[in-house]
Amino acid sequence: MVVLWKNMNIIPINEIRKAVLSKQWVPVAAIVLLATALRLYQLGTESLWTDEFHSLRATENFKFGFRVLYFALLRGWMLLSTDDAWLRGLSVVFGIGSVFLVYQLSYRLIGKSVGFIAAFTVAVSPLFIFHSQEVRMYMLSTFLTLFGTLAMVNVLERPTVLSLGWWVIARILAIYTTPLNLLLLLPDILLIFWKYRNRTRVLSGVAIGLFAVGLLFLPVAALFVSKSQQFLSRANKWPSFAEVVGQLPAATVYWPMKQLPESQFWFYGLCGLVLVFLLGFLIFNKKRSARLTWLTAWALIPTAILLGVSCVLGDIWTPRYLLLSTPYLIILFAAGFLQVWRWQKGVALVVLSVYAVALGGGLLHYYGEQNITDWRGLVQTIRADEATGDVIAVPSDFARDLVFDHYYAGSTPIYVVEPLKSFREVEPSVIEQGLNQFPNASRLWLVYERSTDDRGQEHQQRLQSVIDEQFSMADHSVFSGYSDTIDLFLLIPHSPARNAS
Repeated sequence: MVVLWKNMNIIPINEIRKAVLSKQWVPVAAIVLLATALRLYQLGTESLWTDEFHSLRATENFKFGFRVLYFALLRGWMLLSTDDAWLRGLSVVFGIGSVFLVYQLSYRLIGKSVGFIAAFTVAVSPLFIFHSQEVRMYMLSTFLTLFGTLAMVNVLERPTVLSLGWWVIARILAIYTTPLNLLLLLPDILLIFWKYRNRTRVLSGVAIGLFAVGLLFLPVAALFVSKSQQFLSRANKWPSFAEVVGQLPAATVYWPMKQLPESQFWFYGLCGLVLVFLLGFLIFNKKRSARLTWLTAWALIPTAILLGVSCVLGDIWTPRYLLLSTPYLIILFAAGFLQVWRWQKGVALVVLSVYAVALGGGLLHYYGEQNITDWRGLVQTIRADEATGDVIAVPSDFARDLVFDHYYAGSTPIYVVEPLKSFREVEPSVIEQGLNQFPNASRLWLVYERSTDDRGQEHQQRLQSVIDEQFSMADHSVFSGYSDTIDLFLLIPHSPARNAS
């Protein structure tokens, strides 16, 4: 046995190896623990939001579809509890796992230092924290795409039947989680066909794997195409330069960018330009490796396709859809920062200072502000003051069948009043007729979702005129989030007898 001598004691070399390995994993463990703490902190503080409610509906009405994997897992997860924090815990698991996989991928392709930086960036990113605290499929999708990319690294380095098998399994599972993950197959195919263009046996194995992916995707392909056509029917426009660059700070230091104060726009714009600088410094540096080319392909090819689709067909230039390529961009940022550090430490410290200030502001906003519309608080407000003879009026089946089914345990009748939809063009008489269909109600709890466009403002004015004429307002509460604002009115009819007539 090979040994070393120290103070006349024999130290086995395998113990030294274990000690070195244990020290290597200390920073990784610290980053994973940090990621865990940030994802568990305030996990159930805020209400579920619209998309999370839709996840619950899809899970309760479970059927085979192109996002089947997450809903199948969530269905089993819900057997233990339907508490908000527990429901979000499924994404927490995959969010933490994604941090570890980012380290593994960075370490394999570039090095340990880049792995630490990239894993830390993902661990503290408000965007990744949000999707790790969300009852949606995005962190499962990220975990599976990273796992599939690690399998592809094995194929590129040492192709075997096992590595090809893991790649096929991971990619098809990722596609069944979020169909946009199909886009990662393009850089996979380009890289492997370029590297093994003269090795027919390897290419034949890859072709069989791709055939298996296509065959397994066929059962939901038609459904995916039809849903995509509906989704892309929205009016499209070319994203501006600011919108393109803005996705970089949105992914790393601040979420949601919609709530960014105007006074801070210039600073977070600067942060985005700094990230562009890091990316350019890395890509155009003469010291490029094949592995860096692999990362660049996984980062930029899907991103370019999403940008092209947004410009031509419909707007999908948004952080949650860009998550399939964001981890690779972050690894490139980390590698670029390390190269800048080796080139000029003063410049690197400026970059680090901008990042630290921007991240601090992003985390303070994320944990210190109300990000999600407080549907739970709205329902609790009703529960705290409801009485016999009350009626609850909501604008849509969404509020009645999802929000109130999840949060409400009272017995007050709930009705959908179609004229309350703020995007509809209706006259005050139609709104009045909708609100006067409860002649025996002593009080009316009215839930109203505001719309910010001109039509919504006109609707709001017409509703207010009806309320002023027909009711006395006993209470009015407002519940705001980053995407919508909800008004809760407690109204008392002026003359129930006249309304009945």
